[in-house]
Amino acid sequence: MAQAKPLRTGVRAKLIAILPRLRRFAMVLAGDCEGADALLRTACGKMLGDDTTYQQGTAFDIWALHQLHCEWLSGLRAHNTPISQGQADASVFIPTGATGEDMPRTEIAEILSKLPPQQRGAVLLIYGEGMSYDDTAKILDTDRQTVLTRVSRALASFIERADWLDSAGVYGAEIQQLQHTNRQTG
Repeated sequence: MAQAKPLRTGVRAKLIAILPRLRRFAMVLAGDCEGADALLRTACGKMLGDDTTYQQGTAFDIWALHQLHCEWLSGLRAHNTPISQGQADASVFIPTGATGEDMPRTEIAEILSKLPPQQRGAVLLIYGEGMSYDDTAKILDTDRQTVLTRVSRALASFIERADWLDSAGVYGAEIQQLQHTNRQTG
């Protein structure tokens, strides 16, 4: 049996380490568990099969999330599926074992499921993964301004759809900050 190349072995180990993060991102993009698993299998297969695309010294998580996003876009293009039709199953966003006491989480899951996948992806990367706007732009293969706009629109949707969020005023301030930044950079 042939030995795996050191770079390929390193990619495999790193992929295994971030697999939960990749699956979460795949679920946000695909909108359901079955589609997410298929997307993840295809993307990981390609990442493992072509060891020339990953460059040592590159942030592995950003590279892998970008590869997953590119595979998702390729799948949409291959099936001629408009991105705007990608409503998600809300159960994808509800934590396992959630009860009636978790009503805010359930409501957030419902709101997230109705966002376009581009906005869901940006929100997950910024708030769920703690990525910077610049890193999110690299992953989504777009510019920082587009990421700011997607997050701003997603947060505005939260405010419109969830009265309890607006009462706290936290997200309203964030939206105003993002809109101010959009005007300055736009």
